[in-house]
Parts: sequence; C-alpha cells; structure tokens
Amino acid sequence: MLWVATIVSNIGNWIQEVSSTWLMATMAPDPLMVSLAQVASALPVFLLAIPAGALADVLDRRKLLIFTQAWMLIAAATMAVVTLMGMMNPWILLICTFYLAVGSALNSPGWHAITPEIVPKQELAAAVTLNGLGISCARAVGPGLAGLVLVNLGAGKAFLINSLSFLAVIGVLLAWRRKQRMGNLPAERFVSAMRVGAQHVRHSPVLRLVLVRSGIFVFTTSCLWSLLPLLCKSEYKMEAQGYGLLLVTFGMGSILTASFLLPGWRARYPANTMVSRAWLAYLPVFWMLAECTNNWLPYLVIFWAGGCQICILSCFHLAAQSLAPPWVRARAMSVYLLVYAGSAALGGLFWGYLARGLGLRSCLLLSSAVLFVSAVTAWVAPLHTGEGYDHDPSHHWEDPDVKVDIPLNHGPIQVVVEYDIAPEKAREFVTAMERLKRIRLRNGVLRWALYCDLAAPHRFREVYLEESWAAHLRQHERVSNYEAEVAAAAYCYHRGEEMPEVFHYGYCDERFPGKADEEHEDHTYQEIPLWFLD
Repeated sequence: MLWVATIVSNIGNWIQEVSSTWLMATMAPDPLMVSLAQVASALPVFLLAIPAGALADVLDRRKLLIFTQAWMLIAAATMAVVTLMGMMNPWILLICTFYLAVGSALNSPGWHAITPEIVPKQELAAAVTLNGLGISCARAVGPGLAGLVLVNLGAGKAFLINSLSFLAVIGVLLAWRRKQRMGNLPAERFVSAMRVGAQHVRHSPVLRLVLVRSGIFVFTTSCLWSLLPLLCKSEYKMEAQGYGLLLVTFGMGSILTASFLLPGWRARYPANTMVSRAWLAYLPVFWMLAECTNNWLPYLVIFWAGGCQICILSCFHLAAQSLAPPWVRARAMSVYLLVYAGSAALGGLFWGYLARGLGLRSCLLLSSAVLFVSAVTAWVAPLHTGEGYDHDPSHHWEDPDVKVDIPLNHGPIQVVVEYDIAPEKAREFVTAMERLKRIRLRNGVLRWALYCDLAAPHRFREVYLEESWAAHLRQHERVSNYEAEVAAAAYCYHRGEEMPEVFHYGYCDERFPGKADEEHEDHTYQEIPLWFLD
C-alpha cells in the first residue's frame, strides 16, 4: 500500500512541477523568474537536508512523516485556492513553491530511512528496486498526465490534484503501526544529533565510497538532463510532445529493466559488478545522442539509458540504506541525498556553461569521456552494500557500575579501557584497534586515542571522550552484533581470563560530584565548551 501511495504522490509531484513551471512562464516570461522558481524548489534541500536527517532519527519517524505530508498538502492546497481565486502572482508562486519544497526537504531523509523498517533484510534489495520502479512509473506517466490536466483543467485544479495525492500517503502512514523504539534514555539533542550524523559518515569508509561514486555518476550524467531540452529543440527539431515522449521512453526503459532483468542480475552478481557493467553500458548514450541524425534513434538511446540508470542508482540507494545502522540511518541518507542533489545542480550548471562555448554535441562527447575515465572507480573504490552486516543491538555491554549520582546531561565523560597485550602481538593488536577506533568515532565519541605504557610495554590504554553520560549509555544500547564482532577481534589479544577493565571518569566542576550551593549564582568555573574539544 505504501508503494502505491508513493506512486500516486510522485505523479502528483510531477503535475505540480510542470504546472508551476508553466504558470510562472505564463505570468512572468522572464528567464530570471523561471530560474528563481527552480532555485525556490531546490534551495531547501541544501539548507535542510542535514537537520531533517537529525529530526528523523531523534523523533518518531512515522509522526514526522505525517507532519511533513500534511505540510505539503497545505502548501499545495494554498496554491490551488489562490490560483482558482485569480489572486496568484509570480512572487506568491515563488513563496508557495519554497514552502512546498521545505516540506519535501524535511520529508525525504525519513522517508528513505523507513524502507529497511518495513521489509525484512533479505528483501531490502527488491524493495529498493521497487521504489526506483515507482519513481520511474511516475516519470513515465507524470509529465504526460500533467500536460493533459494543465490544458483541460488549468493550473489551479492541477495544484488541487497534487494536494489530494498527499492524502493517500497520510492514510497509509496513519494505518502503519511502527515498532516503538526500545530504551529508557531521552532522545539526542538536535545539534548533537547533527554532529554525530556527520561524524558517522566521515568515519565510515564504505559509506564515503558510495557518496563519491554516486556523486561522480550524477554529476556526469546531469549533462544529459540539462542539455536534452535544447537537443530536442535545436538539433532534433522536436516539439514539446517529442520531448515529453522521450521522458516517457526513459521511464519505460527503467520499468522494464527493473521488472524483468534486475531481479535475476541481483541474484547472480554483486552490486559492484552490476554498477561497473551498467556504467560502461551508459557510455554509448552520450556519443550516440551527439552523433544522431534521425528522429527515431534518440528514443532507442534514451530507453537504453533508463535501463542503465535504474541498475546503477538502485545499487547506490541500497548501499546507502543498508550500510548505516537504524539509529543513524536517516542522517546518513540525508548526506546521501544532499550529495545527490548537489551533484545534479552543480553538474547541470557546469555542463550548461560549458555547452555555451563548446556546443551541445561536443559537450555530450566530453561527458562520455569523463564517464569512461571515472569507470576506474569500480576497481579503485569497489561498491559494498550492508546486507551482510548485522545491525541488531547486541546488548553485550553491561551497564556501568557507578557509585555516584551523575546527571544524564553531564559531560564530558572519559572512558579508559586497560589491556594486557603480549609484546609479540602488539602490532596485530594495534591494527585491530584501528578498526575499533572507526566504530567508536562513527558512534559519536569526541576524541579517541590508544596509549602504550613506556615503563610496562605490555600495558595499553584505550582512552575516548564522550559528550555526556547519556551519550555513553546510548553506546551501550546501540552497539550492534557486527560492531561487537569487531570489538571481540581486538579484545581477544588481551591476556587473562577477565575482560579488559573499563574505567569511567566524569568531568569535575561546581556541579559534579555533589551539588553546588543553590544560592550561589556567581560561578567562577563553567562547563568545558565542547567546541574546544573538537
């Protein structure tokens, strides 16, 4: 049901986008105003992607998505009422477009993060493909339907149809009974959640590879989408109907590939093999469009491009969704979506500017060369997905034994782990600890270091700093089975029957340990600023 509601909503979005662009071109046939409409639609993604990801991880995702869908419903309904009343003008249209895009930006990270929640892990790849199939269906149907609605009913009723499409998604979300988050700790602070999200991506090499490769691909292939309207008009001598049919053909290529070919390929080939082969298969698209001299070849080429693109992007989406654990998944997806949107925007600007000097056909040939050179990333930066990672909480860390009352928001907290390592195993132990270091930093610690006692070289101390006591307790709740395996690989070098000894130290100030005089207001010492520790 959620997939069907998504298709309905995506078709409504196409109707909205085509109608608002046409209305702006009709009311203010000024290139600057039309460009401002595109800016109003894209700007909120850059401003709100990271905060939206933090909100989706901190708050209840179901309630947040209901709120954002209602936000977009109100925005689209407002545009419909104002237009039907004859009060719409270019500036009101810009404001409403921006307001609608804010809702979309707040919605996207949480929306992409719920897929692994509602499908079993073994079906995640199929679910991601199905989502891409839904987007392709909307791309195939949306523009043509938008034209029909716009011609026969007008922009006001087109906006009204889009507002009604959000009701389908809201209805499904209201019927969804999401599994409640376990744990007794309060939610993360908003600013801290954003920091931890960015830090998680920074210290996750496999996730960074997804961002780099997807960014390169989207930046390069944006040449096609930024220049295709001009190609149709000036080179292929097509009218608006021909351009719309090309978009439909692209969607059909994606739909047929995802429906009949992609499931079998997923069963036989790993994600990196699929991406590298589809990447190379995409190369002829640019030079064939550049050298095309007849009217039917562009349709075949675009159909082929649709099949290649669904193979590549579905693998990137799967990797981004499966590599991050549930507690930070929306934040990881927000970074991925920001890279995706930024690469598309910068790529469109770059190729558009370059085409002014080189010409359309030369620019397409150059982008084909760039895509060919960047294909080397399949070998130097192979793509990995997280389907084999067990992100379920291990619950193998016992709660710390403390003898003093400590507020949850007190910090920073220093954690010290002592190891007794045989000298001949020291180098192997340090290598294993490097993997554990990345996990600690991914999970939000402020600073991490490993020390060797100069007087007793067999004694090692792992020292890391947590933002607060609550942040450290969250580590105990969140550590996954996969992370527990990495930690066990390091702990196995420790000599002795007991586990390595762990010490917890709280930062001392006028409030801890003990309580400060409630009447004393002239505090000489303040809590150590966290920015100083970074």
